[in-house]
Amino acid sequence: MKKESKKSKYFFRTLFGFLVVFVALLIAFESGYYESRMSNRAVLTKEAMDRFESDVEEGKVVDIEDYLKSDRVDYSNGITKLGNKISNGISKIMTNGLSGLFEALKGLFW
Repeated sequence: MKKESKKSKYFFRTLFGFLVVFVALLIAFESGYYESRMSNRAVLTKEAMDRFESDVEEGKVVDIEDYLKSDRVDYSNGITKLGNKISNGISKIMTNGLSGLFEALKGLFW
């Protein structure tokens, strides 16, 4: 009997993982999950449009941000904020450093 190689073992595990994801997405689609989310969004939009129209008729100051619902969830914490600060600092140093380098090279060759 031949032993199954590690490569084929990983291939079949990956294939099985893709099959599980495919079945989960198929069930979600067939159960109407996506359509119900879109219809809820349309209802909320219609309600927001009605509120907007009534506010305009009443002469209130309107701002579009008051009528839009944001689905974005902020998952940032102290570590991600620190990482963003470090990344922005490195980006700023690299941008200024490279522009200074190009200016120095320009001065040497042109």
